[in-house]
Amino acid sequence: MKITQDGETHTIFVDPYNAEIIGQLNDQHRIIDRVEEFHGELMLGTYGDLIVELVACWTLALVLTGIYLWRPKKMRVFGVFLPRLKARKRTFIRDLHAVPGVWLSIAIVFLVFTGLLWTGNWGTKFQNLTTNSGFGYPPSIWVGSAPSSEVQTKDIADVPWAAETLEVPTSNQNGYLPVSVDEVVNIADQQEIYPTYEVIYPQTDDGVYTISVFPPKARDEATMHIDQYTGAILADYRYDNYQPLGKLMAWGITVHKGLEYGLINQIIGLIVCLGIIGLVIGGTVLWWKRKPDGHFGAPRSNSIVKIRGLLIILIIFSIIFPVFGLSVLVIFFIDWLIIRRIPKLKHVFHGPPSKGGM
Repeated sequence: MKITQDGETHTIFVDPYNAEIIGQLNDQHRIIDRVEEFHGELMLGTYGDLIVELVACWTLALVLTGIYLWRPKKMRVFGVFLPRLKARKRTFIRDLHAVPGVWLSIAIVFLVFTGLLWTGNWGTKFQNLTTNSGFGYPPSIWVGSAPSSEVQTKDIADVPWAAETLEVPTSNQNGYLPVSVDEVVNIADQQEIYPTYEVIYPQTDDGVYTISVFPPKARDEATMHIDQYTGAILADYRYDNYQPLGKLMAWGITVHKGLEYGLINQIIGLIVCLGIIGLVIGGTVLWWKRKPDGHFGAPRSNSIVKIRGLLIILIIFSIIFPVFGLSVLVIFFIDWLIIRRIPKLKHVFHGPPSKGGM
């Protein structure tokens, strides 16, 4: 069992036959928990979460703009879908970056987007949008009328993404004695909840038992609220109850975590991650070879018409992902207010004037 006190969570190991405590572990000392914390928020809390979201947004932007730059003027196999192995060095490096990037683009977008669902800023807003615009919780999950509660299930338990904003009902306190956790476990087993479920104890006198499970496959997800006095099931929310968008998101998250399809899922995920590393290296090499000597900026374009499509992509993307848009504005103002006004910085980052250009 897990016990949270003073902001710290401990895992307690109990002998199921004699109730003897045989060990305990501070979850902060679990390596996998530290890895997950670093993966999700760089171990920096809210600020780290925003940084991760920003990096994810820029990754999506780079993929989309990369596809825009890749788009072929003439459809052919080599240089478009396969690298030109006998081309000159610069063209060969370009193909090693662009061609695998196109093949991996859908997987990268999928991996990054499903990760964005967990972010505290954009992910929360997207989640609220889906539950408040006709994609929310169907009446069939409630026994009786749906509760009017300011407490959401994510406030009291770790539950699947689709159930996080589920309102928490209250228990009936009319002179009943609380049911035991053994009875709650029996209820969960009778309802065929996937065996790795967790039981979260009530936190108040009118609180409820909450059963939550993160199974390998999305179709086995379940979140259940049980009256702590009567043992009545107040809410039973399963994958089959999810709206279409909720099912898609649940499936996407389990694929993102490498669980839905087992080992093959993890191997493909590893290949995609290695591919991202390769694209970063290839892109850096291309930039280094293309940049003017002694400068860090890209060669200037003679006409804004040439990058009109990229500007449209950036504007649309900034509207969909405000954190990304804010970062673009910050970069613009730093360039306009600082870099362009200091000759040495302008020389380094903007490079020499283009021949015959403005």
